[in-house]
Amino acid sequence: MVASQPPPRRGSARATLVVMLGIGVSRIFGLVREQVVAFYFGRSAAYSAFVAAYKVPNLVRVLLGEGNLSASFIPVLAGGMAAGDQADARRLSRGVLGLLLVVVAVLTLVGMVAAPGLAWLVAPGFDAGLRSLVERLIVILFPTMAFMVIGAWCMGVLHAHGRFLWPNLAPLFWSVASAGALIAFVGRVDMDPVYVLAWGVVAGSALQLAVQLPATRAALGTLAPGGGWRDPAVRKVIGLFVPMLLGTGVAALSTLIDVQIATFLEEGSVATLAYAQRLYLLPLSLFGVAIAQVALPTLALDAAGAGERVGAELGASWRRMSFLLIPAAMGLAVFGRPAVSLLFERGRFDVTDTTAVTRVLSAYAIGLLAYGAVRLLATAFYAFQDTRTPVRVAVVALGVNVALGITLAWLIGTPGIALATAMAAIVNATLLGTLLRRRVGRLFPGSAGADVGRMAFAAAIAGVLGILPYRWVLARWPEWELAARIIGTVGLYGGIALAYWIVARALGVDETRRVWERIRRRRARTRSAL
Repeated sequence: MVASQPPPRRGSARATLVVMLGIGVSRIFGLVREQVVAFYFGRSAAYSAFVAAYKVPNLVRVLLGEGNLSASFIPVLAGGMAAGDQADARRLSRGVLGLLLVVVAVLTLVGMVAAPGLAWLVAPGFDAGLRSLVERLIVILFPTMAFMVIGAWCMGVLHAHGRFLWPNLAPLFWSVASAGALIAFVGRVDMDPVYVLAWGVVAGSALQLAVQLPATRAALGTLAPGGGWRDPAVRKVIGLFVPMLLGTGVAALSTLIDVQIATFLEEGSVATLAYAQRLYLLPLSLFGVAIAQVALPTLALDAAGAGERVGAELGASWRRMSFLLIPAAMGLAVFGRPAVSLLFERGRFDVTDTTAVTRVLSAYAIGLLAYGAVRLLATAFYAFQDTRTPVRVAVVALGVNVALGITLAWLIGTPGIALATAMAAIVNATLLGTLLRRRVGRLFPGSAGADVGRMAFAAAIAGVLGILPYRWVLARWPEWELAARIIGTVGLYGGIALAYWIVARALGVDETRRVWERIRRRRARTRSAL
């Protein structure tokens, strides 16, 4: 039996880099997968049906796994490990696994049987034929939920043990399997491409779970599920989980309503949202989610001990997140078209599709920093084992999203849905910050607040400097071959990023000093090793 080890007390910057590496590699493969999908489907009705169908098991997966499971499981597990009770920590992990296996088995069967009603629920605006396709796809795709939820349990165990790479690297196998299925089988088997994609996603979900199991077994010493659901620690996890389930249910309902609204708009609207989400989720996952994930174990330990440390950890995480997300938001909102064209414009995905996706991407980018702030601030509440406050705030944000989504979709079409989502995220982050300030006092001690203002100013200056090169790239884009487009895009975004760094450094942004010091220390260690 391998004894559990407590998570590292500090070193969150290094852990963040590890998570960013894992997420970054996974997201790169995700973009490659999306390129393959765009080649075969474009913004076709069949792909919109797939997106709508996958929304159903994916929403259940979001409710049961990832953020909810980690945020309720890790604080209890980390508390037991910090107290040195490794046997209880293993028993808790096994008990949660046993409970999850029963729940996902029941829900998978129920979801497959209820596919006709679920298809109507998720795609009310589709015609009968397209909705029938959604129904058949739901039956195929629903088992992915079970694989992903158990994978989220693996993530919680590994994160609590300070092991961040594999849980965040595992999604690349999902991308490889789903894209590989299209490449290997379309045109070679007598099956519609959308069904090939669906079966590839099922295989990828199983593979994503499988690659995490060895590391999880090494951390716990066993993968055998437990039946001690009456264990006080398991009941505590359930008590924390249920309010978060309600809160995430509200957020999940918001994304479902976005799809429902899009089914009443022009053909391809659902697919347009999916392509744009893939791009804005790249920086959000790479920077926002990664930093929030790494902060949770440390915040949980701080909240359980010296609560005054919470503000300091929040400040460091917020500074790090803002330094990366602010320029990313500016880049996606203002300079997104070359990226969309370079990544997707081939096969059935044409110039018209690029224009549609770019407009939606710009609207989503307005709320990018707010999306990251919501993840970080909600994580702080979870560290205090308060899962109810984020629920109440999420209900308010849902109301804003629904009201604005219907109104703006009617006024400006598909981009209105994305703009409403961004504005609801801003409301959500503002309310969470206000309520958390009452608990911990000043949210971001030191220079974090002023630093963020200087970062925003640096991003604005970099954006202004990038306008002329951007117009020059767009003017020559139609005549360029692929190699020239790659060079032009990398040069454009690299130049804007360099301008941001130089201006931020000149303004005295503290994060640039921290990054530069880490680079110098790494160089010094390298020289001493030689």
